[in-house]
Amino acid sequence: MRRSSRFFRSAALALTILIAGAGAAEAQSSRPAGMGKTSNNSENADRGMVKVAFGDKSVSIDYGRPQLKGRDMLAMAPDGFIWRFGSNTSTTIESSADVMFGTKKLAMGKYSTWLKHITGDQWALVFNSETGMWGDPGAKRENDILEIPLSYTKGGKEVERFTVDIMDHGNKNGHMLITWGTHRLETSFKTN
Repeated sequence: MRRSSRFFRSAALALTILIAGAGAAEAQSSRPAGMGKTSNNSENADRGMVKVAFGDKSVSIDYGRPQLKGRDMLAMAPDGFIWRFGSNTSTTIESSADVMFGTKKLAMGKYSTWLKHITGDQWALVFNSETGMWGDPGAKRENDILEIPLSYTKGGKEVERFTVDIMDHGNKNGHMLITWGTHRLETSFKTN
């Protein structure tokens, strides 16, 4: 009797742990997509791809991932400098929906993206109609179609490889986070 009582207590404990674990797994799989990173960036990947679905529409970014190697590249950017926002082939954003950055609209399509250092802590993301350029000098500035401001913060964990993430915040709202070193550049958007 004593032995079967211990068996039932052990079985009940195991069943409780199993149910609790299944509940936690279900909670994780049903949480909003915006609760975590969306990139498939391997720590050692030279190229990154991030893609997020907003209902039946999606936004994706394909970009090169340079390493800092002891430098502080964004701190070295002079005022007015336009950088290719990654390395090697130009960074490309592709959207199957119009994207609104505040009141500014980026029509659905495929664009190269560029990072512009305005001055001090002021940065902007520039969209250009040319795609597929390799290295410098990059896209012709007369083909820039939209420039949006980015919010800037510095601090936290240092990120060796340039990284871009997109998060889904629900209701077709998204957020882009760019990290490199201790620099963080961000913007929010909405898909139509």
